Amino acid sequence: MLESNNKKLFYTGDINLRGSRLLPPADLDIGEIDLLITESTYSQTNQMPRKDSENGLIDFANEIMDRKGTLFIPSFSVERSQEIASVLVNSGFKHRIIMDGMALKVNQILLKYPEYLKNPRVFEDVIDKVVAVNDHKERKQALTEPCVVISPAGMLVGGNAVYYLQQLAFNNKNGIALVSYQGEGTPGKKLLDTGKVETRGKDLKVQAEVKQFQFSGHADRDSLFEMIKNIRGNPKIMTVHGDDKSCTRFAEEIHEKFGLDAFAPNIDDIVNI
Repeated sequence: MLESNNKKLFYTGDINLRGSRLLPPADLDIGEIDLLITESTYSQTNQMPRKDSENGLIDFANEIMDRKGTLFIPSFSVERSQEIASVLVNSGFKHRIIMDGMALKVNQILLKYPEYLKNPRVFEDVIDKVVAVNDHKERKQALTEPCVVISPAGMLVGGNAVYYLQQLAFNNKNGIALVSYQGEGTPGKKLLDTGKVETRGKDLKVQAEVKQFQFSGHADRDSLFEMIKNIRGNPKIMTVHGDDKSCTRFAEEIHEKFGLDAFAPNIDDIVNI
């Protein structure tokens, strides 16, 4: 929120009106505004109900444990890794949950600012039950028995996820759960689309079972329209953070539904409010 000369601008960033296990929903009690800059990431699609995604992941984790395998969950360091750990711990999952990489540093930062968490005590309990891996020796030891491994990077671009992928991808007892957005040209997207990973310059077929689950931190189509419906004032609306087609169509739909001046901006546009 930015206020200047009696004008108010609200920029959503990555907004979520439904919240998660870790974070409360976005607070839209912001008064009347003059310009809304809204993300359009999922403006053209709705997501699976979060509870269905959680149950699917829990079931998959238990299936992998039943066949004495390891479930690898490459995940974003910030919020996503902690959310996935919370889902598993609060389901009563009985096996070890390993966490590695930058996600461990994020855990400590979140614990320093409990006022931003939905339930700080529940999060502390989750972190207490997660096994932190801090070096390569611990990393190798962690894989000696069935467990869940949560480690960045979410798109398998780098980090310790690359090590776990190489160790776990070629055994059909294991599983890989993709819970993060997979951008074009990334190893994660390649795995999702082809079932292959690159090893020593060669594309090899993965033997582990691969599944994708929706845990996006972005509002979907219905939530974005709900947000705009509840915004006070008569703001101009800029649609951003989506592909050109999505931003343009979303702006058209906002105008059709609410009669507001909505548009997808071009680079170097100047907007007067």
